[in-house]
Amino acid sequence: MKKGFTLIELMAVIIILGVVLVIVTTNVTGILSRSKDKLNSEQQDEIINAARQWGMRNVTINGSNPSLNYVTIDTLQKSGYLDNKDIKDLTTGGIISKDTKICITYDNNQLEYEYKGSC
Repeated sequence: MKKGFTLIELMAVIIILGVVLVIVTTNVTGILSRSKDKLNSEQQDEIINAARQWGMRNVTINGSNPSLNYVTIDTLQKSGYLDNKDIKDLTTGGIISKDTKICITYDNNQLEYEYKGSC
């Protein structure tokens, strides 16, 4: 009597491994995508925080309007509030333009900063 696997047994093992691989790949891809989105969000929060710090020294209120309605990433970098290096967009893989604007508005007696790209 010969010992070994039949063709059906081998095919069953290969199919099971394929299904496991698909499940694992799908989960890992989802985790990576969520991680990139979270890192981008945290990166935008850091840029907004830098804009707030910059705004404390550079923005004044004239009536109900701020003296400036935006600040660029370039200005924040040149002023020392952000590292002077390229900022990568993790979802697209590209570089975020230094001309990207953080909008400044005045609402309810408070300055609001919003990462929009243009104002």
